[in-house]
Order: sequence, then structure tokens, then C-alpha cells
Amino acid sequence: MSLYIRMVSHVGMQQDYCVFCEKVIKEREGFFIYEDDTVISFMDHAPVEAGHVLIAPKKHFVNVFDIDDEVFLNIQMIAKIMASAVLKATQADGINIGQNNGPCANQRVMHYHLHIIPRFCGSHINWERKAMSDKDMEAISRKISVELLDLL
Repeated sequence: MSLYIRMVSHVGMQQDYCVFCEKVIKEREGFFIYEDDTVISFMDHAPVEAGHVLIAPKKHFVNVFDIDDEVFLNIQMIAKIMASAVLKATQADGINIGQNNGPCANQRVMHYHLHIIPRFCGSHINWERKAMSDKDMEAISRKISVELLDLL
């Protein structure tokens, strides 16, 4: 199911709804790691592994095909630093950095975002999502934030 849906208003006009624009950026729901003028980083609410972080632009872009070059490059620079922070905070053995474009490529939220996923030797790559409590999510987000501050 895509979290980017078309809604029909009471007057019959379509309007776009993006969970990242509305819930994360506007309403500030989530566990946040990093933020600047153009980018926000937060914990994935359904992580592949504990410590799974998302980096997204504050301005809405659907995917890699329409994102501004400057914003894209800023996200990549943040990803490099964020990957080190996630690696250290989670004591992972490696990191996956990924970005999906379109429903067939498993893009679930139609707002450009980059995944930083800690990986552990002996743990099979399994893209199943895990349920995490808010308490656990907050604890890991704090660890990553501490490590990130050391790197900035």
C-alpha cells in the first residue's frame, strides 16, 4: 500500500496527501535525528533493523527523477556522515544505503527519501519490517544523535 494517496475533497477536486509532508515535517511526528533548512532525518517507523534512519527533503519531491540537484547532493553528504553515526551507535558490521523510485521498485512513500540501514554479520538480508516500541525507537535515535554530534 502506498502512503501517498489521492483524496477527493467534498467539492470533488483531487488533492495530494503525503505522510512525510503532513505527519513528519508539518506535525513533527517521529523520532528526529538531524535537521537543517532543506533536509530532515528521522527513524523509520517500520525498520528493517533497529537504527534504520530515513533522510528526506523538507520540500516535496516524489523521487530521484524530480529532486533538485542541490537538495539531492545535500542528502548524499548527510548520508555519508549519518552512515558513520548509525554504524557506531548500533555497533553494526556494515550499512545499506538505498533509495527506491516508484511502486514497482518498492517505494512506499511517494516523497523522495534515502534509507540508512545498519547490517550485522550473520543476519540474513531480509527486507521484512520490524515492530519497535516508541521507547526502543527513542533510545536508538538518541544514540545515533549523540554519535552524529561527534561527527558534525
